[in-house]
Amino acid sequence: MVGLLPSESQWDLLREFGLRSGFAGIWVEGDDPEELARRLQVDPGSRVECGFAEAMTRYEQSLDDEVIWIGSHTPGWTHILWLSAFHTTTEAKALSAGGRRLLTVYYNGGLTELDHLYLYQDGALVNEIDPPYIDGAPVSVPEYAVYAEGLELEDDMSSTQELHLLLCMVGRITGRFLDREWFASTRTLYCVPAEAWSS
Repeated sequence: MVGLLPSESQWDLLREFGLRSGFAGIWVEGDDPEELARRLQVDPGSRVECGFAEAMTRYEQSLDDEVIWIGSHTPGWTHILWLSAFHTTTEAKALSAGGRRLLTVYYNGGLTELDHLYLYQDGALVNEIDPPYIDGAPVSVPEYAVYAEGLELEDDMSSTQELHLLLCMVGRITGRFLDREWFASTRTLYCVPAEAWSS
């Protein structure tokens, strides 16, 4: 996957499938979504196997709890789409405990604000690993620089252009870009009770 690019713009796909107002994604190393759901302290009774459209509908009906859609991304990686609110650093650390790597991407479409691409591992935040700016500082974690080749950022880029490049880098690391099959898949929807991570 190093050096490859997706067949479609990652931002165009998010926009087409109704995520233009915001995207909060986590990729966690591992093949056991149920274990990760338990780590997130989900409400087991809220479990629903569903496609993306139904997940969005159920999220829109949720008032207080966080809603996640979780499932296999590629062999060796699980994806969690946060449909409401966003994860906390504490949650990300809990998900990455036990030696796992974890990547996060967060875009707030209402404010057109894009957060860094963060890498967690073994229960700790390692650093941001954004692609570098042209003639700028290199990728902050050197072993990830190979995944950023050809994805250099520019000062006049829009936040959605940068989001596309961050998602390209995630796709190279995990072995899969976002695609139409991804959006057409069936995954598990859960509610994370508001009180689960309030303390």
